[in-house]
Amino acid sequence: MARWRRRARVRPRERAGSWPRRRGAESRFASREQSRPASAGGGKDRFVGENRQHELLQGLRGQPQMIGALVTLLLLAQSQGTATIRGRVVDQTGGALPGAIVTVTNTDTGISRETTTDRTGFYTVPSLPLTGEYVVRIALPGFSTRQTDPLDLRAGETATVDATLLASGGTSEITVYGTAQGVRTDEPQLGVTLDSERIDDVPIVGRKLTNLPLLDSAVRPAINTGDLFLNNVLFVVDGSGRRQTTFTLDGSSADDAWGRQTIFTNVPLSAVQEFTVLSNAFSAEYGRTTGGAVNIVTKSGTNVVRGDTLVLFRPARLEPSLTIDALAAINNLSATMKVPDALHQIGGSLGGPLLKDRTHLFVAAEFSHQIRESTISSPASPNAVFTGTYKQVLLNARVDHRVRAGRTLSVKANVDGFSDTNPQGVVGGLTLPSAGRTFTRRAYGGQGGYQSVVSATMMNDAHVQIFYGAPITRFSPDNPSTQFVYPGFATIGESRLADLYSHQVDLSDTIAMSRGRHNMRAGFNAMHSTSGGNGQEFGSPFVLGQFTVRTGVTKPVAELAAADIQSFTQGYGAATYEVKEWVLAAFAQDDIKLRPDLTVNLGLRYERQTLTDDTNNLSPRAGFAYSVAGDASTSVRGGYGVYYSEVRANTAAAWNLNGPTGFFSFTAQPGQPGFPASLASIPATLPPGSVVPPRNITVRPGMASYYSRLFDVSRLKGYPNALLNPRTQSGSIGVEREIARRWFGSVDYVTQHTNRIDRPLDINSPAPFVRTAPGQTRSAAAADLTRPIVPAAGGYRQIVAILNSGDADYDGLQLNVRKNSERASLLASYTLAKVTNTVEPDVPAGTQAPNDPNDIGETERGPGLLDQRHRFVLSGSVRLPYDVAVGGVVTAASGYRYNVTTGTDNNGDGSNSDRPVIDGAVIGRNAGRGDPIYSADVFAERRFPLTSERVVSARVEAFNVFNRANVAGYNGVYGDLATGLPASSAFATPNTGIANVFPGRQVQFQVRFRF
Repeated sequence: MARWRRRARVRPRERAGSWPRRRGAESRFASREQSRPASAGGGKDRFVGENRQHELLQGLRGQPQMIGALVTLLLLAQSQGTATIRGRVVDQTGGALPGAIVTVTNTDTGISRETTTDRTGFYTVPSLPLTGEYVVRIALPGFSTRQTDPLDLRAGETATVDATLLASGGTSEITVYGTAQGVRTDEPQLGVTLDSERIDDVPIVGRKLTNLPLLDSAVRPAINTGDLFLNNVLFVVDGSGRRQTTFTLDGSSADDAWGRQTIFTNVPLSAVQEFTVLSNAFSAEYGRTTGGAVNIVTKSGTNVVRGDTLVLFRPARLEPSLTIDALAAINNLSATMKVPDALHQIGGSLGGPLLKDRTHLFVAAEFSHQIRESTISSPASPNAVFTGTYKQVLLNARVDHRVRAGRTLSVKANVDGFSDTNPQGVVGGLTLPSAGRTFTRRAYGGQGGYQSVVSATMMNDAHVQIFYGAPITRFSPDNPSTQFVYPGFATIGESRLADLYSHQVDLSDTIAMSRGRHNMRAGFNAMHSTSGGNGQEFGSPFVLGQFTVRTGVTKPVAELAAADIQSFTQGYGAATYEVKEWVLAAFAQDDIKLRPDLTVNLGLRYERQTLTDDTNNLSPRAGFAYSVAGDASTSVRGGYGVYYSEVRANTAAAWNLNGPTGFFSFTAQPGQPGFPASLASIPATLPPGSVVPPRNITVRPGMASYYSRLFDVSRLKGYPNALLNPRTQSGSIGVEREIARRWFGSVDYVTQHTNRIDRPLDINSPAPFVRTAPGQTRSAAAADLTRPIVPAAGGYRQIVAILNSGDADYDGLQLNVRKNSERASLLASYTLAKVTNTVEPDVPAGTQAPNDPNDIGETERGPGLLDQRHRFVLSGSVRLPYDVAVGGVVTAASGYRYNVTTGTDNNGDGSNSDRPVIDGAVIGRNAGRGDPIYSADVFAERRFPLTSERVVSARVEAFNVFNRANVAGYNGVYGDLATGLPASSAFATPNTGIANVFPGRQVQFQVRFRF
């Protein structure tokens, strides 16, 4: 008989009428891996949209070694959506047993794979789908045949099943470790993994998939860094920006090359088999990131028909008022704010066999309808309420077909469409409904995959994927009209629009090979992206114009006269663009088991993004995992890697649309050329022969000869000759241990340094203006005279270039304790970290402009906007008698940073980013720190079995149960009084809107039927 060591696990099949049994020593949260495509560059004096493939070939010409390596990989070309089982078979003396037959069978789908041990006794079975459980059977003539109990696997990881076989009739021994139940012993990846059962044990607002990464304390919400859409929760990992995390869906890239901040197509929560967030995606399979990665594996059908339907609703009437006294005071509101947020959601899934043991189908869908109200504080419509509506449809479908033994074909489709009539809560506060816009997004995805067993030691995994966003972003004014801005009073009207698209075709191939102690993977990825359209990410120029009313004037629009107007702005010119680019990558990874207790990981990745001018982006990776003294319950791990981030395609909109030949915004004051004859004659036109005043433009790096036809480039301050991909070096060292039965603890130190961060900067900036006391100013006219190219009619004032001049550093100590038993699970995650940078990555242009564009080095280094020194997340659940389960998530974190400014353009450079002088010196960036963040979310669920296979459950979830006012955005205007004191009591008080304040208490109810 076989004798099992304690790392093995037995998990019998559960019936639907009772709670699923906890997976013995299974980790609810554990490390994982994932892979990603990479990048593809620019060209001298070419605008984006031209065919630049020949430049890619020219960049490789003259580099025969690199070409040879790439060709080898392309000819070869483990997916992050699958797992591997490997091990060694020996006799009782420790001698290798070659020729042993190893059979791995999926008990849910019937798929079986067979291999034999090599002359050293090693075997590998790669690219195993996650759905279902696996039994490993080991047989050799003359020896006892033995097999494991069912095993669960984790995506991208390698489970080890070693066997010691005795002669027939003897007692054999099988040792299992590195599965979903224990300590990871194959690579130094750090992160959190949740399978579908654990996801069900987490309260999730609106069942949004992108809430899950926040269970890892190394991940922080990016609530106040710009964009905010209700279909996704934006976040940052370690010291990165919100556009620097890479997403993978079922082994293929799910990144949106156009905007790079969300997954291209969301999937319904009920479609997720496994979800992983990695804070350091170590493997060379990962690219286009600073190190953070999210890997999603969807469910596939099995031989048993299973599914579910659910109804979820969140009644607005149960939401209490959120007390923010300071916020109320500065906005003349009542002492409390109640912003009803109602949600209705229906969804379901169905999976099963089309042909038993051969063809399986799985489909999941979800529809959401949300009604969110916002309060208007403008005296023009005091305490009015605007109702916004959000709708979303999600669909995921896949068919998996076994063509023949060792050949599997999969076809998948995704739909993600939503609309929002009050995006980012823009209507509210001082903005009236007439300034509202509706946001629309429609995204579709299709993927085909083919897995083939090439030999007993080789597996090939090929994918083709198409993403179609039409629109990827559309902002439409609800009532297109001229905008009137009354400072401190109201904003009326809107005419900016955007209608943008993004199309992606992605080809990838990965081969997994085993040779003795070597577990090797190599592959390539080629993605072609076409994006563009009308306008930029948040709109085009004011096509119907914008009037800024003089301060203090509050007349209705119909009564305004020219004397009441401070300035008029209107956009002219072409507002359309198109970007075509290739994003290419090739990688090789070798995990070498030098000894039974030591694995060394070596990898190399090459990336090329044709939007940029980078051609030498080589990313070496090296790491190790050591089981101390051969004890697989303790693993010391560490690694180092280089990463290159992808520059989002819509960066090109800046120089295409805001360049010398794009659109421009003309501004005139009453009496100047271009000011409308009457406030009703819109759009205005320039009088024939008029010379426009100096304009602000954006230019692309590496096009000096082109721009020299328009102005003297040599006089600019550091015009860049190339656009580069940001580069990150990341390292980690740590230990993970099973500290008691089913209790696992880990401590890891992670460090990152990122340079070449892309940022917009005025390279025609005025001469430095050094301030040593409050109240010192320089007029814009005086500043203009000191610019390298002095502004003149028909010429240019600000000449903004995209510079790779930003730096960022992250140092973090990450501690995790997790426990899993049959009736309970727990994860306690704590991170002590420090984030500093010289520019905040991925925030809207101008929001983190330097105090002085002439000094952007270490003088600008300060805490990151999302620097939270302490972050603690406790999550867990417990199964009680009578089919009751309870659990929740508790979060405690340091407050967010905010920048402190004078609110005045002291140096006359055209930006209000000037910081105040305190004690004789300008203070540093992001000197403000907000209040700590505390939140508690809970759930309770009761199951009602109908039959052994059918069950109804009722669930209630409450979020922010103590209704704490958690604020992320603050008023940073300090003023510039000669006294050096804040100019207003509004300084350091909370800003309004859902982009600045986390939601108050919310309660949602769910009824679910499983069968």
